[in-house]
Amino acid sequence: MPKKKDIFVFTLKFVFSASVLAFILISQTSLRDIFTTLKEADHLLLGISFSLHALGLVISAIRWQILIKAQDDWVPIGFLAKSYLVGSFFNLFLPTRIGGDVVRIWDGSRYSKSLIKSSAIVLVERLSGVIVLFLFAFCVSLIRLDMAQQFPVIWVSLILGFFGLSLLVLFLTPVAGIILGILPEKSPLIATQQKILRFRETILFYRKRKGALGKAFFWATLLQINVIFHYYLIGQALHLEIALMDYFIFIPIVHLILLIPITINGLGLREGAYLEIFRYYGISSAAAISFSWIDLAFMLIVGIVGGIIYIFRK
Repeated sequence: MPKKKDIFVFTLKFVFSASVLAFILISQTSLRDIFTTLKEADHLLLGISFSLHALGLVISAIRWQILIKAQDDWVPIGFLAKSYLVGSFFNLFLPTRIGGDVVRIWDGSRYSKSLIKSSAIVLVERLSGVIVLFLFAFCVSLIRLDMAQQFPVIWVSLILGFFGLSLLVLFLTPVAGIILGILPEKSPLIATQQKILRFRETILFYRKRKGALGKAFFWATLLQINVIFHYYLIGQALHLEIALMDYFIFIPIVHLILLIPITINGLGLREGAYLEIFRYYGISSAAAISFSWIDLAFMLIVGIVGGIIYIFRK
């Protein structure tokens, strides 16, 4: 049974999401304008855009399997693809868009017999994608300085991303290992310390598997290009005049914003982010909200498929 605290937090998020959406619909656009925009969209391009979810699923499963094999384990790629879909289902309800990683960690541990190893593998897999997106956004921002100057959040996001990656690098340095190893033998935290050290060593193990790590980054690059093209096709379907290059800047930024756990599945934050970004291009609020809701609808469809798999799988 859900705890009262969980119900209270969910209620706050629901109220916040509903309030933001209501404010946007009252002050920025209307449902009639949004439905008109959706009706005029190129549905063939939308279908192609949605099909890229399937391609992304295959790429993600291959990348995950590569990292698992590097740890001397084996998991069928079909199982990994299904686990991704189930994770998408739980992403609809758990905090932030990475909530489904908890499910994937549990699934991976069914083969590795270790939650620590499975957690490390999923973290490395997730980070490979984050690093690629970060590099995309950074490189294109240097080319499109005019756009970056209009949105300080771009530089703030890049700085936060760089700071986070720097903390991870520090965690993996020999000095960090020495510091983490300093604890009295009878300390009550010794068990936690050992788990952290095993988690760290599992990640560092990839230093001996540079080939696998390189392949993982190759597939991560393909995956993120696939993601950008997915959003670009949505924009083309809505007849938005936005250069493909610009998607490499603002899509990573929106994904970072959606990590803030103050709404239900990013509702409100997603719409607000696209409103501000598309205003730079002179694009109507109705088109911005339509873009956001198409993205949400696609995620809901994928999540529902994952939910069906979760119900019927053993």
